[in-house]
Amino acid sequence: MPLVSILTAAFHAADTILEAVKSVRAQSHDNWEIIIASDCGTDYLSLCRRAAILDERIRMVITPQPGSGPAAARNLALRQARGEYVAVLDSDDTWQPEKLAVLHPLAGQTGLACDNTRAVDPNGALIATAYPEGGPPRRIGAVTMMATGMPHFPLFRRELAGMGYRSELRFAEDVVFNMELIARAGAMMLSPQPLTHYFQRPVSLTNAPDAWRRAEAAYGQILTQLDRGRLAVPAGEEAAIRQAVADKRHLNLAYGEAVMAGTATTFQSFLANRKKSSG
Repeated sequence: MPLVSILTAAFHAADTILEAVKSVRAQSHDNWEIIIASDCGTDYLSLCRRAAILDERIRMVITPQPGSGPAAARNLALRQARGEYVAVLDSDDTWQPEKLAVLHPLAGQTGLACDNTRAVDPNGALIATAYPEGGPPRRIGAVTMMATGMPHFPLFRRELAGMGYRSELRFAEDVVFNMELIARAGAMMLSPQPLTHYFQRPVSLTNAPDAWRRAEAAYGQILTQLDRGRLAVPAGEEAAIRQAVADKRHLNLAYGEAVMAGTATTFQSFLANRKKSSG
């Protein structure tokens, strides 16, 4: 079983990171290391020790400048990764125990695999899944991934990472990173089984009242980079990718209007309600 390096960016994550770490320690595939990238100066290893989590597979790095952002934090962790495979776990999310065991055989086909992200509220109640559950694993492309409006947390071969995350992006950096992974791998294998709990907390940076403004700025940056040919894009999909980003930008602006009107809190709840009303 290959070593899997898990990248976890942590910014003021003391209230959530222990559950994330516990979900890694519960993996049936136990050949892993988790690299916590503290982006706030907090000593998360001490926090683990105080919770009686003593595991040499847990390591930590600290960004030189607090608040550098998730892209810079993950890149720092990525540079320390020793595994043949890499996975990403946010500090406020959790995995099902079989996540790595299910995704590893799928990643062996193209070098890249993900599960069916399950968005949940702070109590763990289902909001939505990225894809319908059930059916066999299948290949998906970048446009399909983007159209879900849901983040994806893949397992991938280390060499597919290229130069890592685009640190100039302070929002949607994961979307761009995953798109570039797909461009290098050819396709991403999808397990329709939900193995990642993506927690939607109104207090998180992703759902802060100004998050849609940061997203608007990021989508503008991404479109400019696409126009200038600075991103790795799946062959023949340049126009479709640009349209997918433009669609995401339009949806984000609608979310921003709902936030300002006081009718929306988290983006995933907004998206789920929008799908219900249109269906």
